[in-house]
Order: sequence, then structure tokens, then C-alpha cells
Amino acid sequence: MKKQLWLFGVLALILSSCSSEEKPSLEETDSTLPKTISYIYPSPELGTNAKTTASYNGNKVVSFLNDDSKTVFTYNGDVIVKQEIFDIDTSGKEIKNEEVSYSYENGKLKTRVFRESISAEYPDGYFIEKVVYTHNSNGTVSYIDYTVDNIKKTESKSGEGTLTYKDGNLIKAEEKSGSSTTTLAFEYDSKKNPLKNILGFNLLLNEVDGFGTNNIVKTTRATTEFPNPSVYLTTYIYNDASYPTRHTSFDGGGKNIEYEIEYTY
Repeated sequence: MKKQLWLFGVLALILSSCSSEEKPSLEETDSTLPKTISYIYPSPELGTNAKTTASYNGNKVVSFLNDDSKTVFTYNGDVIVKQEIFDIDTSGKEIKNEEVSYSYENGKLKTRVFRESISAEYPDGYFIEKVVYTHNSNGTVSYIDYTVDNIKKTESKSGEGTLTYKDGNLIKAEEKSGSSTTTLAFEYDSKKNPLKNILGFNLLLNEVDGFGTNNIVKTTRATTEFPNPSVYLTTYIYNDASYPTRHTSFDGGGKNIEYEIEYTY
């Protein structure tokens, strides 16, 4: 979920006069974070326009806020251990509706527990989903999805999948549910992802949609039922520091805009 880069040109001139021992890399000086993220839909049938404002403590995200919801993040050291999602009613009252908690093992994500429809009657959530991750020796990450009974707390396997990464980007996601398999393949640009500097986001795997080192420009989707792949393209407008300021996603035909995202830093 974001950056002061107009200074980079000046910094580059200053740093070029330093000795090799004194000169930090550009990446080390890059603390760019998005201040606002706005979703824009070409018609109300496709979605509702929304603007999210982010707040930070250093490069730790504190919250995302829009007109009708608020997401609050909790860290333990440098890792995110919880997200809490609040609905905001017309009087401004915040009502907790969802929660996601994370556990780690050897510095890598081990479990994700999602709770939805939290209430006095169901303080642990009416709907509970648990994901358990295994980090494999070949660099892939496999996972198993479980549905958790909200009374008995028993777990039932509902699906499984595998994530494949390269250079900090998710390049393939395969998910199996029953007899159906969905495969997504992603291609990237060489520019900077707007969320890349948020501390802890890189550990959350595919939890953060579109997160990576770079930006997705092509998504290819195939399923068991529809093996002929659908291809979705995304274009970007970048600022001088190679971060996107506008993201445009097209439908499978490549002609119609599904939505756009604007970023300010």
C-alpha cells in the first residue's frame, strides 16, 4: 500500500564528487513512499472511485485511510504482524470488520490468518481462513489454504498453490481448488514499484496485490476450464525517478480500460 525524488538529480551531482568509499548507492538513498493512491473507474458499473491516503513512521506504514474504511498496521520490529480493517460509518465511527495476522519462521512468512465479519457474537470472525506457507529449496513458495470453523476451530483444506519469484517479482502463481487449477504468469517493466520501500511488504508474498521490485505490464491467465489464456495489459506513466504516477489496466481484449490508479509521492 508508498516517496521525494525531485532531489535525486541534485544528489547525483553532489555524490559524483565523493570518493568511492564515501559514495552511497542511489538505492540506499531512496526512501520514496506513496502519499495517496487513487482508483479511477471509467464507469460506475466497473467500480467506485476511491482515494487512499497513507501515513508512515519512517518507512513503516501506519495506516491507509479513505472515505469509508481504514486499515491499521502493527509491526513487531521490522515485520508486519497484523492488519486491522475498520468500516467508517456516516458519523465517522470506526467499526472493526476484518483482521489479518501473520507469523514468521526464520525471517519468512509462515502463516496468514484472515478473519472477516468480526462482531460481539463472533469476536474471532464469522469467516476464518488460514494459509500455511512452505519456502522450498528451489526458491518457490508453496502454500495450503484452510477454512476454519468459527465455533469448533477445526481446519478443512480448501486449496493449495505455488508461487514462483525472480528478482523480487512474482512471475508465476498456480492455485488448485478441487479439480480446478488457475495459473497466472506475470511480466514486468524495469521501473520502480510504488510500494517497494514500505518495510515488511516484501515478506507478505502475494498478499499485497501487484507488489514487487518492478511493475506488472502483462498478466496471462489460464484455468482448467478455460485453457486458452486470457491476456491483460497494463501501461504506466512514470516520473523522473522511474516511479509510476499513473497505472492503466486494460481488459482481456486490450482496448477497454478496466481501471486506472494515480499515485502521488
